[in-house]
Amino acid sequence: MLRKLLVIVIACVAIVLVALLFGLRPQWGDTEPGTPPAPVSGEPRAGLSQSDEAELHRLATLGYIAGTEPVPARRGVLKLERDEAFPGYTLYTWSEGPAAILVDLDGNVVHGWSSPGFKSWARAHVFDNGDLLVITIGYPHLMKLNSRSELIWEWNKAAHHDFDILADGTIAVLVQETASRPHMRGGESFLANSVILLTPDATPTRRVSILEALERSESYSDWLDEHPLPDDRDPFHANSVEIFYRDGRMFALVSLRNIDTVATVDMESREVVWATTGPWHKQHEAQFVGDNLLLFDNLGLGEQSRVLEFDMETFDIVWSFTEPGFFTKRAGAQQRLPNGNTLMTESDNGRLLEVTREGRVVWEYINPVSTVVEGEEVVLGIARAERLPGDFPVTWATGGDHEQFRQPPVGR
Repeated sequence: MLRKLLVIVIACVAIVLVALLFGLRPQWGDTEPGTPPAPVSGEPRAGLSQSDEAELHRLATLGYIAGTEPVPARRGVLKLERDEAFPGYTLYTWSEGPAAILVDLDGNVVHGWSSPGFKSWARAHVFDNGDLLVITIGYPHLMKLNSRSELIWEWNKAAHHDFDILADGTIAVLVQETASRPHMRGGESFLANSVILLTPDATPTRRVSILEALERSESYSDWLDEHPLPDDRDPFHANSVEIFYRDGRMFALVSLRNIDTVATVDMESREVVWATTGPWHKQHEAQFVGDNLLLFDNLGLGEQSRVLEFDMETFDIVWSFTEPGFFTKRAGAQQRLPNGNTLMTESDNGRLLEVTREGRVVWEYINPVSTVVEGEEVVLGIARAERLPGDFPVTWATGGDHEQFRQPPVGR
């Protein structure tokens, strides 16, 4: 027995040596989904081993879950007050499976897009002609499809979580990178983030590192001393970006989930000009609503989530919504609609809500598609949803022809 074991060990060692000798090791190319992407130009990766890169890639894709809630008796649209809901279509992405779905207020599938080879899609944006911009999960990168789900272009860098589309078609996207600092985490490498501007055909024009913007800031260079990084190889975990302009200058509003921070980065001077924490914890989807801040507060109440509107001058909560059972530990999003209602994504539970300013639910939707987690059938989670106005052009839409997107019959 010992002799057989010794032979096996020697054989394994020999195989490893031969592989190393002839360079037979995995190559991280752009053609195989699920593998770490190529570095972003300019990012500090010196000295990282392949195991470091693989671990950082694994950390980059954490934070998404297929679903948590058992399949209910009723799915699809559970409630609709048509006169109060904002008319239009809802675009959403699943937390498991590379797809984006467009449904009307009655839950009918208007159109769907999909592309095999990816774990799922984090976010999607549809253009007037039916083209779809997508951030993938599992092999983070950015791609654009036409209405028939055919690839127009792809950008094989570590795009993640969020993007913003500017009026001229410029794409501002969050990108993961690796960094190290002697005074941070004992000099070990960790994940950091940049905001990169791309032309409509995915040509990079500007890169601004959020970490370097903090270090360069006259007012907030000591922010990380006052708000220490967690013992995590993804200590910042940027998860949203929104571009805005003041006095002709471009700024990016970013959410740094793992240090409970929302910050504004001057995209020209490349420095943080404003940052704050607040009565939230592990937040998502920081957005401006007028002069206020709107965000999804995942864990500020413990095992209870909420959406809150925050006055940045007085530091008061001027509006919030929660209800018993409203909770998602991961992801989560909201959108303030033109009629004053707020569309919310309760991601883990695969649930969408539209509520009035008074907190009344006027549209409720449960993902009709299920999945199996640890042997139990659960509602498939929803990564993020967006309401498109009723006059949004959908002449390219194909209706329920997509069998994989078709809603099963449900009663109300």
